[in-house]
Amino acid sequence: MYDILLMIHFLSLGAGLGISLTMFVLGLQAGEIPPAEFGPMMGRIGLAMKNVSIAGVTLLVASGIGLVLVEPGMATVGGGWFHAKMAFVAGVVIAFTIVQINQARARRGENPPVAGRRAMIAGRVALACAVTATILAVMAFG
Repeated sequence: MYDILLMIHFLSLGAGLGISLTMFVLGLQAGEIPPAEFGPMMGRIGLAMKNVSIAGVTLLVASGIGLVLVEPGMATVGGGWFHAKMAFVAGVVIAFTIVQINQARARRGENPPVAGRRAMIAGRVALACAVTATILAVMAFG
C-alpha cells in the first residue's frame, strides 16, 4: 500500500509542478501576445488545465495523508525538514485555492484584469511553495 501511495504522490507532484511551470512560462509571454488574443488563449488553456491541477493537488494531499497514516513514524523521521515541508504544502494549498477563486471570478466577468493578476501572483506563490516543499521533502527523506 505504501508503494502505491508513494507512486500516486510523485505522479501528482509531477502533474502539479508541470502545470505550474507551464502557466508560469505562458504568463511570461503575456507581453508578446496581443491582449485580444492572450485573454481567450489563456482562458482556454486555463480551463483545460483546471481539472488536472485540481485532481493533482487533491491526490497529492490525500496520498500524503495516506502515507503518514500507513507509515506513522514518517513525520518523526523527517524531523524539522518534514515540518517545514508541511508549512510550504499549506502555502501551496492556500495559494492554489486563491488561484481557483480568482480564475472563477475572471470567467464570470468580475473585474477580469484584477482577478487575473491575483491568480497569476498566487500561481507564482504556489509554484515557489511547491518547489520549496519538494526540496524540503528531499532533505527530510533523502
